[in-house]
Amino acid sequence: MTKKFVQTKKLGLALGSGGWRGQAHIGVIKALVNNGIRIDAIAGTSSGAMVGGAYCALGDIELLEKSFREKINKRSLLYAFSDPWPSWGMFRGEKVTKVFEDLAGKHLIENLSIPFRAISTDLLSGEVVEIGEGDLATAIRASTSIPFVFEPVRYNDHRVIDGGCAVPIPVKTARQMGVDVVIAVNLYKNIFPIKAEKMSSFKSILKTTQIMMYHLARHSCQEADFTLEPDITENKSFSDPFTGFINKRGVISTGEAVTLENLSAIKQLLS
Repeated sequence: MTKKFVQTKKLGLALGSGGWRGQAHIGVIKALVNNGIRIDAIAGTSSGAMVGGAYCALGDIELLEKSFREKINKRSLLYAFSDPWPSWGMFRGEKVTKVFEDLAGKHLIENLSIPFRAISTDLLSGEVVEIGEGDLATAIRASTSIPFVFEPVRYNDHRVIDGGCAVPIPVKTARQMGVDVVIAVNLYKNIFPIKAEKMSSFKSILKTTQIMMYHLARHSCQEADFTLEPDITENKSFSDPFTGFINKRGVISTGEAVTLENLSAIKQLLS
């Protein structure tokens, strides 16, 4: 007779950055909740903040996946990039907030049923800024505000940009949210090596940034109790950080697959 799983420990997820790869977080959450595992807190960086914050708001992973597939599309991306602002960033970024509101609804972080933190970085001081109160969509926008592309978001006395610049996977933050076990989700497993070929300056900047995040993410995961690394297919060259949200929807299944593969170990940690 199979012993019934009883979760006795609180679980916190540290959902990492990774652009379009962040869709894998949907699969991770889906596999956990569909197998009776309760998520007690989520800390997210960049796309991890987008998925984690939306789940904490909706409280239903099937609804989140449906909302994501329907509302993150070519039209919404064109809308998000339709407010050019040649100061601090190429785009103002305010329309991105509306996209996130459409995805998750209007909510205050402090009213969410699952505790949530979004990680951002102060552009002027280099300080890590954890956002745990206020408007959810604005917090997600702050955590995903890619430097050079979007204008920094004003949060209290800070001008904040993408949290991945400092903390690609917020394990420490998740740990501080009153949980017993922290599972990190690292989306950078397959981004290197890349093909030796001529690159544009933009591609070179992107890959240089990913080198930094690749190593920072591996360092952050050392403090997690368990790390999931979805097996996301890369083209070994250049991955568009934006259109992948539309044409790489299969990434969701990679998050689900790696979680199911490690389900027994995860349940043992939580029991």
